[in-house]
Amino acid sequence: MIWTAAQDTLPPVPPARRLDPAPEGIAEAVELTAAHLDSRAHTVADFERSLDGLVRHAHRDRHPLARALADALGHRYTEEIEAQRLGGLNVVAASLLWRVPGYSLKPEYVRRGRGHEECAQGGLELVLAARLREIAYRLMSKEPLPFLLSTPTWDTGALEAAELVERLTEYRRLGVRPGPADFGQALLRVRRDGAAGGAAAEVASRLGTAEGSRLAAWLGPDGEPGPALRRVAEPDPSTRTHKAWRRTGTAVAQVTYLSGERAALQREFPEPFHWLGPPHRGFTQCYHWHEGHPVRASVLPEDRETQAAWLLPQVTLAATAGDHGSSWMLPHLARLGGPAGPALHAAVAAGLGGRYVESRRPAVEALLVLAARGDLDAPLLGRELAAMTALGTVKPNRLADAARCAAAAGAYATLWTVLAEVLPALLPSVRGAGEVLAVAASCAEHCGATGPIPDAVTAAAARRGSSAVTTEARRLSTALTGSSHDHWRARSA
Repeated sequence: MIWTAAQDTLPPVPPARRLDPAPEGIAEAVELTAAHLDSRAHTVADFERSLDGLVRHAHRDRHPLARALADALGHRYTEEIEAQRLGGLNVVAASLLWRVPGYSLKPEYVRRGRGHEECAQGGLELVLAARLREIAYRLMSKEPLPFLLSTPTWDTGALEAAELVERLTEYRRLGVRPGPADFGQALLRVRRDGAAGGAAAEVASRLGTAEGSRLAAWLGPDGEPGPALRRVAEPDPSTRTHKAWRRTGTAVAQVTYLSGERAALQREFPEPFHWLGPPHRGFTQCYHWHEGHPVRASVLPEDRETQAAWLLPQVTLAATAGDHGSSWMLPHLARLGGPAGPALHAAVAAGLGGRYVESRRPAVEALLVLAARGDLDAPLLGRELAAMTALGTVKPNRLADAARCAAAAGAYATLWTVLAEVLPALLPSVRGAGEVLAVAASCAEHCGATGPIPDAVTAAAARRGSSAVTTEARRLSTALTGSSHDHWRARSA
């Protein structure tokens, strides 16, 4: 159905910000690194600028940099320690102080854990670790990198294709051998934006290097992830392994998405990247806390749909298991690039049904971000919510509360379009339908929506009596058509 309505006035979304250049002086680079290591709020900008600064200064002034690091951070690394025991920038800083044995940095020595099989964050951490260890190994070798190919352009982690072409051109001029993990990360970050991407691909193909040819191919079909595929997972209660069963004693069917396949990742990228290639149905366990999530998400800054497919089961836990889940990640995913497809909309839908207010707020924020950016498919979100209410994943009273919050921020027309898709799944008799109808009617009134009345609403409005469902259905019908309440009294008499 098509309705007309006034345009929403939505809260502005802060635009992506360009990263500042790497610190110019050694003292500034060391200060930024120390501040990042001491902070629990690991931003992409601070992480990448610190890393870029260490690499550039190590290439130019290795010994002065090592002395400054020893003065500022020497207390952190008092003895030799293997690379796998160091997280984040620590592995690079400790390597510059010769506190990491070189053999533990070699790709063949990386010990792969099983965390990524249960937690997408663990899988993204594998890619981060591979890149950092490769950088550290090159810093300790006779061919340190002059700068990184994968340093992002934007604070989301995205990299402009033209900038990567410029870096590859400079590598060719200097005769530098790119790091496989660094170049692989650069490819995953490249923005695919139509004409600019096509122009960059053409220039890259003329570089005459293997990396130039790979970039040109990547900017074509090779780099496009396959579409996520929808599934409804039916857990087996007899196994009692499902997290919702363990916590609540009930097993519920859930909407899941299978992430799209990327065969090129398994053929052409270093081994730690391979897990990104096959389809995954999502993960119900996570061993990572909030800190560092933006940095891990920046591994795939232009593929929020894949990350949403992996995240969906954890967000669903906030609705089905009394778990706070991982809804807090949703606003950040909404700000990333790439298509906003059905998996992302499903993750937002599940978040709107969170059991606790604290679980629903991030989903509301994500909805507003997507709407303000023009990325929200309101009917699609409504259909996902309708499916989840039918399965019992999303409870109407929780949805009504989340919808009220989003509407109060100015998204009246958006919420009316969303809820219009949900109402047929709730009417005539689902408990809590009256609350959702009340929000829908309020949104329709505020945005001046006009158009055909959904059949389920017409039937509910024509019923006898003055129940909440009947009253709000009549109110909504009045808003959509301008007819009076007397009309409904006459029909129900």
